[in-house]
Amino acid sequence: MAYFPLFVDLKDKKVIVIGGGRVAYRKIIKLLPFEAYITVIAPNICKEITDLLNRNSNLAIKNKFFEPDDIKNAFLVISATNNSAINKQVAQICNALKIPINSVDDIENCSFLFPALIKKESLVIGCSTSAKAPDIAAFIKNSIEQNLPQNIGAVIEIFGVLREELKNMVMEQKARAEIIHKLMEYSQNKDFQINYNELQNIMQKLINEVETKQLIK
Repeated sequence: MAYFPLFVDLKDKKVIVIGGGRVAYRKIIKLLPFEAYITVIAPNICKEITDLLNRNSNLAIKNKFFEPDDIKNAFLVISATNNSAINKQVAQICNALKIPINSVDDIENCSFLFPALIKKESLVIGCSTSAKAPDIAAFIKNSIEQNLPQNIGAVIEIFGVLREELKNMVMEQKARAEIIHKLMEYSQNKDFQINYNELQNIMQKLINEVETKQLIK
């Protein structure tokens, strides 16, 4: 069975991480850029996690054993323990409360999977093999990341602004799509070494071409 990739907004959402070891740390590192409020619950917390506290106001630690009430009202839960009994208990509670749960390396107690992630500002790419071969997911993720333009995040921001401008200037969706496609081709031919003013000028020329065609018709 394959898993559907669903992108969700974690900003200001309550995320609970059960476990305080290096596995939990790796998950927390991936979650922090998405601006969730993360609470780590474990009797023992590794130094890597405690070091994150000073740099992240959206991270909290509770030095205690897990209790069912800890995950009430959570948006999602990560169980990063090596105790299958705890994983199962957490999964049962989460399933009853309709809270998404990921138990690390314990597919039977997961309702969602943690993909191999690439994040470049607004660009987010997740690679998954539906838990069958995580090393292959990591290999694919690394291959994609190595071939991305270094400034792809900035390029996306530029296109985001231009797209909104284009909506107000060209009413026909098909014409807008053609213009964006041509802007993409232009950017690719320049190895994405472009800036806002440059692309805006190109976009205006393309808009003029569209208007000229319409007048001819």
